[in-house]
Amino acid sequence: MRRLVIMALFPITLLLGASLKLPYETLSDPLQKSANSIEILSHKPIMKPNQVLLGSFLSGIETTLIQGGELANSGNVDTERLNLYLKDLRALAQKKEAIEALYRQSLSLAIHDSDKKSFEDLVSVPLDPLHYPRIRAEVIAFYQKNYPHHSLKSVEALCDEQELENKSIQLAIEQEQAYEEHLRILKRSEVTGVKRMAQIGSRNSVILSADTSASGGVEFEAENLNPYTVTLSVDFESLTNLKSETKLPLYVEIAGRSKKKILELTRIDPRGMSDYRSSYGWVRGSAFARHNDDYLYALPFARGSNVCVSQGYHGETSHKGLSAYAIDFPVPVGTPIYAAREGTVVGAEGSSNQGGSSPEYRKFANYVILEHSDGTMGNYYHLRQGGAVVRIGEKISKGQLIAYSGNTGYSSGPHLHFSVSKVDPVTMRRPMNLPVKIQTATQIVTLPHKGDQYTVQ
Repeated sequence: MRRLVIMALFPITLLLGASLKLPYETLSDPLQKSANSIEILSHKPIMKPNQVLLGSFLSGIETTLIQGGELANSGNVDTERLNLYLKDLRALAQKKEAIEALYRQSLSLAIHDSDKKSFEDLVSVPLDPLHYPRIRAEVIAFYQKNYPHHSLKSVEALCDEQELENKSIQLAIEQEQAYEEHLRILKRSEVTGVKRMAQIGSRNSVILSADTSASGGVEFEAENLNPYTVTLSVDFESLTNLKSETKLPLYVEIAGRSKKKILELTRIDPRGMSDYRSSYGWVRGSAFARHNDDYLYALPFARGSNVCVSQGYHGETSHKGLSAYAIDFPVPVGTPIYAAREGTVVGAEGSSNQGGSSPEYRKFANYVILEHSDGTMGNYYHLRQGGAVVRIGEKISKGQLIAYSGNTGYSSGPHLHFSVSKVDPVTMRRPMNLPVKIQTATQIVTLPHKGDQYTVQ
C-alpha cells in the first residue's frame, strides 16, 4: 500500500524542487492513465455499489486536466492557484488508492467464492493491482485451476509477465550479486585463516563468528571484508537452553570493511547444556537505505551530447519485476561514461572481453558500482575491456569520468545499462532497482521510455 501512494504522488513531489516552467498538465499523467481503466471498471456490475466514488474520480480528472493546461499556459503562476491544483491532485491520488483497494477486495472475494463471472470482469480491467506479485500469483493460481483451456487473454498476459519477471530476477541475482546463504558460523579462532583467503564478493567475504559471552551465553560478531555495505541475515533452526531478546530472523546492515557485535543469546538455565543450529546469508547493498527521491541524477554522458533510450522503465525484454527501473542507452563502444551521482567506488571490473546475446555471457559483464551517501548503489554495466578507469575505495564526484562503454556480458549490442538499487526489503536477499529523477538539458525525466531522446545538461 505504501508503495502505491508513493507512485501516485511521485509527479507531484517533482514540482517542489523544479523550475516553474514545468508543463503542469503532465503532473496528472499517472492519474489520467488510470482513469481509462477506472472508466471501464465503472461499467462492471460488481462495482455498481461504488459508482459515486468512481464518478467523482473521473470527473475530478477532467477538471484537473483543464487546470493543469491553464497553469502551463499562464505567464506568471499564481501561488494560491498552484497550491489548490496540487491539493486537487493529492485528493485524486487518494481516491485512486481507495478505488484500487476496492478492486483488490472484489477480486479476492470473487476468487474466494469461485465467482468466475466477476473474476473475468475484474481481470479484464488493466488496473495496477493486477501486477502486484501477490495478487498476480493468486489470479494465476485461480485461473490455472479453473480455466484448463487457457481462455482468458488478460490472464495469459499475466502468466507471461510472471515468467519474464522470474527470469529477470534470476538475471539480477546473477548479474548484480547473488545472495550467499547457509554459511557456517566460525569460532573466533578460525577467523584469521578465512580472512587471509577471502576475496571481495566471495562467500566468506562476510564472516560471522561466535564466542562464549561473559554471562555464559553466545555472542555473535559480523565482519564485512567487502568495500560495500551488505545486508546480513541470521536465523536459527533450533535453540537449546538459549534465547534471544532480538527478533529472529535477524536482518542487519554492515558497513563496508567494518565489524560489529550483532546478537547475543543468553542461557535460560545457567546449569544446563546449551546448543544451537544456525545459518546466515548476505547480499550486497542495504535493505534499510532510504533513497533521496528529490536528488536529480545527471545523464552519465558528456555534456551537450545527445543520447536515446533503447529500453526504459518496465521495458519489454529484461526490465521487469525488481529490475523494472533501469535504463539502457545504445552508445558506441568506447563512449566516455560519467558518474550520474557522487559516491564511493565499491565495484570495478574491466578484465572481460566477452559478450553476447546468450545468458551464458552474464558473468563476463564489466562494470563500475558506486555507493551513494543514502546507501543506494549506482550501477554502470557492459563496459569495454579495460573500461573501468576508477579504483575501489575512490571517492567520485558527480560528472567525473568513471568508465568507457562496451558490449560485454549478456548484451545484444553496445550499450550502457544504468540503474540505482538497494536490497529488496521484502525478500532481504535480492537487489531491487529504484525510480530516479534525471536532469536533462530541457526537462526532468521521471519515466524514461524506449525511443526517448535527451540532450545532456
